[in-house]
Amino acid sequence: MTKMKFLKKYGFLFLLVALLREINLPFFMGFFSETSKHVWLLSELGQPGMLLRNAFKIWEIIDGILFILAAPYLANRFKQYSRKMAITFGWLIALYGIGDCLMTALFDYSTNYFTDPAAFLHAFGSFIGSGALLLINFSLLLLAKKNQQPKIMLSIILLMLCSVIAGSLVELKIFAWPLINGILQCVMLDTLYLPLLVIAAKDTFLWISGFFAKNNSH
Repeated sequence: MTKMKFLKKYGFLFLLVALLREINLPFFMGFFSETSKHVWLLSELGQPGMLLRNAFKIWEIIDGILFILAAPYLANRFKQYSRKMAITFGWLIALYGIGDCLMTALFDYSTNYFTDPAAFLHAFGSFIGSGALLLINFSLLLLAKKNQQPKIMLSIILLMLCSVIAGSLVELKIFAWPLINGILQCVMLDTLYLPLLVIAAKDTFLWISGFFAKNNSH
C-alpha cells in the first residue's frame, strides 16, 4: 500500500485525532485556569513569556500536520459526488491546517498587524484557516441540500450561525472579561468542528465495526 493510498483509507483517524486535540487544547493548556485569567484569545498562549508557549506551539504544529494528512481522505470520501467537490474538501482542510495551526504556531500573536511582520502573518494565517473551515461547513450544507437532507441542513445552519455570532462578539469586544471572550472563541471554533467530527467519528466507527466483523468471520 502506497503512502497516498494509506492516507486516503485511514485519513479519518488523523482527522479525528486532530479535531479532538483542537477541542481539548484549551483545557490541556489551562486556558480557563487562574493562571490564564488575563488571556483573551487562544493565540495569546503562544506569546513570548507565556508559561506554556512552547507546548502550545508544538501542539498546533502537530495538529496542522494531522489536518494536512487528512486531506487525501476527505478528497477521496467526497469524490463520489464530483471531482470538483473532492478537490475542494481536500484543499480546504489542508489550508486550515496550514493557516490556523502551522502559521499561528510559527508566528507570534500581536495586535500590531501592520508594523510587525510576524503578527501580520499570524493574523493572515488565522484568517485563511477560519475562512477555510467556514467554507468546509458551507460545502457540507450545499451537499446536504443536494442530497435532500433537511435535518442535516438545519443542523449545519444553526452551527454556522452560532459560530458567526460568537466570532462577532469576540471581534467587537463587547464583553470586558477575558474568560467570556475565551469561551466565545471556543464556541466559534467548536461549532465549526462538529460536522467534521461527526464524519470522522462515523467513519472510525464503521472501520472498527468492519475490523471486528472480519475477525469474527474467521
